[in-house]
Amino acid sequence: MLDNIQTTIAMTPAWQDHIAPGDIVAFRFPLAEEGHTGRPKARPCLILDIVVHGGQRYALLAYGTTSRRRSNVGYEVHVRRRADYLSAGLNEPTRFVGARRLLVPLSHSGFSVCRATGSAVLGRLSGAAFAAMNAVRGRIHAERDIAIDRRAGRRSRAGAGRRHGFTVERRAPRRVATPGKAVQQ
Repeated sequence: MLDNIQTTIAMTPAWQDHIAPGDIVAFRFPLAEEGHTGRPKARPCLILDIVVHGGQRYALLAYGTTSRRRSNVGYEVHVRRRADYLSAGLNEPTRFVGARRLLVPLSHSGFSVCRATGSAVLGRLSGAAFAAMNAVRGRIHAERDIAIDRRAGRRSRAGAGRRHGFTVERRAPRRVATPGKAVQQ
């Protein structure tokens, strides 16, 4: 019931104020396809996250495709069952590829707004697809946090040497060449 209310609210001209992870929007996702010229076609994209930078709201979009090819894989959310894809505003089984993500402001001209509703929202995930999306979001957040920790660790190690007027550079020890073997450095 709550999902239906949220979807109805998001499918209004004020959709940008009510959009949330799990919503599916029409967006002109840029493609690097061979022979493709002009403006990209609008396709369903899954809202993985809403973030705020500098007071402006951004949507993290996952590319949607109906292709069954194994290109464009990784961090996938599949919507296969007829009832699931119809309730999500989709016409056919679709997979959202979280490995192909794009962070865009909600004011971006790539959103394809429906003239009838005044909204770019097509529908909303529910059930198993919504749970799969949350698992993908969790992995993406965990990897981001790990990367932040690694960068902080490298900065703190590099900063320790700078306090003493020098920078510590970590290197593997040189190996001495033995007769008949290549030298590794």
